[in-house]
Parts: sequence; C-alpha cells; structure tokens
Amino acid sequence: MHRQTPGRPDTLLTLEQVEVAYGGVRAVHGASITVGAGEFVALIGPNGAGKSSLLNAIVGLHPPGGGTIRWRGSDVTGWSPQRLLRAGIALVPEHRRILTSLTTEENLLVAGITTGARSRRRLAAELMERFEALGRRRSAPAGLLSGGEAQQLAIARALMSRPALLLMDEPALGLAPSLRSHVFDLLGELAGAGTTLFVVEQDARRLLEMADTAYIIRSGDIVASGPAASLAARQDLFEAFLGNGTSWSSSPSS
Repeated sequence: MHRQTPGRPDTLLTLEQVEVAYGGVRAVHGASITVGAGEFVALIGPNGAGKSSLLNAIVGLHPPGGGTIRWRGSDVTGWSPQRLLRAGIALVPEHRRILTSLTTEENLLVAGITTGARSRRRLAAELMERFEALGRRRSAPAGLLSGGEAQQLAIARALMSRPALLLMDEPALGLAPSLRSHVFDLLGELAGAGTTLFVVEQDARRLLEMADTAYIIRSGDIVASGPAASLAARQDLFEAFLGNGTSWSSSPSS
C-alpha cells in the first residue's frame, strides 16, 4: 500500500531510545521508531503497553524521560505541544476530546491556530465539504454529534493545522462495527491522498492490512517491527507479544 516513489522515503520523525515515565514508573523503555514522508505506520500492542504514552511524548503532552525525538532531522525533544503543532505534527487523541459546548464549525475554527483567519475559514469550509456529516451538522453543538460524527470532527480538527504528520490514538475506539469500518475507510482515503499517518489501534489485523510499516510494543518495549504485511502473516507474534486486549480479527465486536 506504499504511496512513495521507489527508494526510501524522506524521514519525518525519528525516535531514538525514547523513554516515558510517570513518577517512578517507566511506561516506555527506549523506543526507536522511524516514520517516512507518505508512510502509514501502525503501532500495535495490548492495553497498557505504552502506546498512548509514546504518542503523548511525541506531541509534547508528556516530555520523554530519556532519548531523542527528531523532526525532519532536528532535535525537538521537550518542545511544547503548540510548537510541535506549528512544526507540522498533529494528534487525534483517544476519546476525541472535542469541545462539546461549541458547534461543529466553531470546533474547527478554534483548532486552526496555525493559520490566519481567512485561511482558517476556507479550510474549515473545505473540511465540512469533505466530511459531509460535519457539513450537515455545522451549527449543531458538538456534544450532540453521534460517535461517528464526533470522531470525524476530531480528525477534521487535527487536519485544520495542515499537518505533515497525523498521529491517531484509537480512532475507532467505542464505535459500532459499521462506524469502525467507516473510520478505517477514512484512514485509507487519507493515506491514499499522501497523508503521513502514525496510528494506534486495537484492531491489529485491520490496521496491519492497511499500513506500510508496523511496530509492536509490549510492556513498554518495541518487540517487533517491519513491513506490516510481513507481521500480519505471523500469528506467532500475536500469541507471543499481543495477547488479550488486542484484536487479531478483521471484524471485532464493538
């Protein structure tokens, strides 16, 4: 599914032995990951493996306790979330975290802090046209959106910064099977359009079918990595490293 021209893609993000700790507890132990421009990279593992912790470190929500984060070759370790957003890294967080008291359109406008007012409104209009459900609900309070609509809004909010790299933390979490399928279709559309994606998702099989490269994390350690198609063919990896809490089925229950 790789969308690059032949040859190694330009490197956008590099994690070098990144550690994440909360108090005296280490959540991630020296993770090393590379994301090339235009790649779809999957990060999979059981609950509590350190996936969200790693994403939060990348976007500056929880500074790493060790190691180096490089963006386009420059050391950005310890940068603030706002600075990283302006540099081109955006996150669709777990549980969406949209502003429920604002309308759909207002959520998008508030998210467009990296662009001027005129460009912000134009981009919001483009996204509401692209995500038709959001266009229909542009004046509705975001708290009244369905789960699927709210997830679309969370993704559209992240796209308001025109990111070079879009990180997603469990984009299909808590959705009914039909809506989960819609989210995966959307991931495919974004990847097909050349968006660089780094995605955490419990549906390991479905994600591996779509991604170019994958990393498996367990108990804070990267235990396997490589072409996603190759990892998808190895049932032993699931049995040894993923275990309960991560689906190896392409059709998980909600």
